[in-house]
Amino acid sequence: MMTISKIKNLLSSLIGKRVKVIYYGSRNRKEVYYGYIYKLYQNVFLIKDDECCAKSFSYVDVLTKTVKIIY
Repeated sequence: MMTISKIKNLLSSLIGKRVKVIYYGSRNRKEVYYGYIYKLYQNVFLIKDDECCAKSFSYVDVLTKTVKIIY
């Protein structure tokens, strides 16, 4: 079973590596981002995409499967 601490450890090992992030929004909307994990904070982490725009997601989003990270 995944926990927030396991998610943080996994993401810390992926800092600087290219990932694909799938965000499942409301009303069956799906957004896909390609970039790399930039920074980790206490409650959120940042992804910088190919256009150097930063997107932030919370660890709870990964835990509840609102955000899926493929590496």
